[in-house]
Amino acid sequence: MCGRYVISLTLDQLIALFETEDRPNFAASWNAAPTQALPVVRRGKAGEPRLSLIRWGLVPHWSKTGPDGSKPLINARSETVGEKPTFRSALKRRRALVPADGFYEWSKRDDATKQPWFITRADGEPMVMAGLWERWGEGDERVDSFAILTQEARPDIAHLHHRSPVFVEPGDFSRWLDPDTDPAEFFAVEPEGRLTARAVTDRVNKVRENDPDLLNDAGSDRLL
Repeated sequence: MCGRYVISLTLDQLIALFETEDRPNFAASWNAAPTQALPVVRRGKAGEPRLSLIRWGLVPHWSKTGPDGSKPLINARSETVGEKPTFRSALKRRRALVPADGFYEWSKRDDATKQPWFITRADGEPMVMAGLWERWGEGDERVDSFAILTQEARPDIAHLHHRSPVFVEPGDFSRWLDPDTDPAEFFAVEPEGRLTARAVTDRVNKVRENDPDLLNDAGSDRLL
């Protein structure tokens, strides 16, 4: 986790959520995947929230091969992120907020195939995941990229996967982006009742599939 998510919020909704004036050319995605350019919020020079589209899959600034030379680093474990050379500098100075409607996870069926699940907040509000970003290269070759922080799964979804994103609540957006804030304050597993999951169509498994009907379950109303 997290390897695929949904971001169908409109640009106006994102602007209202993060109190920013930026208007990047953004299209909704019901199957957001690694290497795609997706909306994130970063801290501007004056401390203001800046909304932009950057690549999912962090590329360290010291990478010799760049974005095309290695497997995308899409997640960072909160328990060790401050110790890893790949993420340590970004944790201190380059944090991000990653908005989503929800994310996907998979469980094994009896026939060994995998059942996809769509996980959302139980209250129906948007998710905002804690992220880190980096800048690789210069000029026309410059690439900004991000990773999503994860932690031990909340009790609501632990039976689906042992990891879950680190979430940031609206009142804490500016605190997370502020490099003076201790990131460990955000790494506590919350109690049950915050997340809910429902089975969805197997079409999610193919990245090229991308439409609202991905959130429909094929012939079932199963809920967790």
